[in-house]
Amino acid sequence: MLRALSAYYDCLCRQKDSGLVPDGYSRLGVNYNLVLNADGSIQTILPYVNTVNNGKKMNEIPRDELFPFRNSVPGIAAETVDHREKYLFGIEWNKQGNTLMVTKNSLFAFVKCKEKNLAFLGGLSTPVIDAYKSFLRCWNPENELDNPFLVDLGKRYGGAKFVITSSEDAAAHSPLNRDPLVREKWKNSLRSKPIPDDAVMGQCSISGQYGPIARIHDNLAGIPGGLATGVNIVCLKSPAFWSYGRRESYNSSVSQRIMEKYTRTFNYLSSVSNHKQVLDDMTLLWWAMTKESEKPYMQAFNAGMGFFYLQDDDPEEAKRGERETSDKALASIFRQLAQGKLADWKGFGVDQSTEFYLLGVKPNSSRLAVKLFEHNSFEKIMMSIEKHHADMQLSPEDKQIPIWLLVKALKSPVVSRDALPPNLSAKILQSILKDAPYPRYMLDTVVRRAKTDQDDASKKFYAVSRDRIRIIKACLTRMNIIKRGELNMLNTQNQNGAYNCGRLFAVLEMIQQKALPGINATIKDKFFSSACSTPYLVFPRLMKLSQSHLKKLDRGGEIFYEKYIQEILSNLGDSFPKALSMEKQGMFILGYYQQKEKFFEKKNEGEKDNGTEE
Repeated sequence: MLRALSAYYDCLCRQKDSGLVPDGYSRLGVNYNLVLNADGSIQTILPYVNTVNNGKKMNEIPRDELFPFRNSVPGIAAETVDHREKYLFGIEWNKQGNTLMVTKNSLFAFVKCKEKNLAFLGGLSTPVIDAYKSFLRCWNPENELDNPFLVDLGKRYGGAKFVITSSEDAAAHSPLNRDPLVREKWKNSLRSKPIPDDAVMGQCSISGQYGPIARIHDNLAGIPGGLATGVNIVCLKSPAFWSYGRRESYNSSVSQRIMEKYTRTFNYLSSVSNHKQVLDDMTLLWWAMTKESEKPYMQAFNAGMGFFYLQDDDPEEAKRGERETSDKALASIFRQLAQGKLADWKGFGVDQSTEFYLLGVKPNSSRLAVKLFEHNSFEKIMMSIEKHHADMQLSPEDKQIPIWLLVKALKSPVVSRDALPPNLSAKILQSILKDAPYPRYMLDTVVRRAKTDQDDASKKFYAVSRDRIRIIKACLTRMNIIKRGELNMLNTQNQNGAYNCGRLFAVLEMIQQKALPGINATIKDKFFSSACSTPYLVFPRLMKLSQSHLKKLDRGGEIFYEKYIQEILSNLGDSFPKALSMEKQGMFILGYYQQKEKFFEKKNEGEKDNGTEE
């Protein structure tokens, strides 16, 4: 897993549209632009934000800028081209008094910032560099508590982040952190960075190369449920895990370079929505090991899983016709995969042999537990997804059911205490990727809910809904109880006893509804659950009841339904099943639904309804 993440880092560095922060840099949000005169005095402080539309109103958010890499360490630690208010000005915001103030810590922070940046910028000269150096030499925090520019910021000063520009360089308006000389010197300092004298050297367990071993691994962010400060995958703080004379993460033998690669890659994936989805308490990350654009891979995978589509760069250019064309092209590819054919990915920019990875993690205090790690070719991943869709379909027109909707179908609209397993979505995903049986809980729960939930037409809720039937059919398919594609529609030749019992129940219910229009409670309300579990005890009574209902129909309707009953009874044999297992109860519900669907399907023009309507 760490090897895959570190290898993906190299791919990201070569992708033009990845958005990965370059090696040796940090991406930070900036609120204000500190404009300096040539002599280092402040000319003005301007907002440095982007305006975005959140659907209701326009919001201003900080602008992202790349700065030399920031280390998150406790205490006072100045950074090259510092952007923090306390370090730039040596002044803090007093929340209690709503005033600016100078403290021992703020003065020390400014001194450290001044020393570090004057030393780094020594020998460099551009308008913005010269202005900044003059500012550091001339600025006295204790004399600037009434500075009008800082006072005007008020409480916004606390926690504010700044870029620095020069009024002499107004045409270019390039901040100090983007100055070419600054960037070049920073790169050179990274290349010539010496190995610390106390570094522990060894062979990396991931790359096999000899070099400094990481003592502490950087924090991983963006995982819901984890610590706000970040979590770790590799973490050996307790002496119980130390061995062979090595302390802490030296035991993992992961080099400093590989550690930096995999942690940056992980944080990149967890910060980009197209690579991330939360399923229950597990965070799922995925990526394609390609040096080309990942956009087509992400589009196909997200569409296939029903997560979401990639957002267009410009919303004004997001044409509905283009989206529909893409949907049709993906649907065509899925059909090819379902038939066992090689999909034609031409036009999508996809190499079907590209390695595709999925990583599922769950926070556990300050650590991450790896719950899922899948690796396969992109084509095989997509074939597994398509098999899942095919198993969940009752007809080619059925749209895919996202995992969240599968979970929703298992819930009762009234029984709030009927909690689902916390890792159900993750287990469903694993079944999809491995083309394995779905969690047993799915079949048991959907059958129980279909039997016990009550229909509510006012809320458009039906206990035996199409989504639930699709789940039952898929579960039975994966359990090899029915063959793929066998019961996508009503099969009048099927000899399965439970299936035919369900069909018969639907016919008897229809007879009752025709005989007693507007009846408040049908046999489904009273007998469905018991008929599904123990047909032997219920159906004789229902058959006797149906005889009185048949007599209330016209002669054509009576003959039609009698033929239906006889045809189903011939499939059942001599007697009704005594008790049905959970799998057979699923077959019962499937037969019931498909028979009812047959009654209510639209008739072709000129086709008789054979007594199904009065």
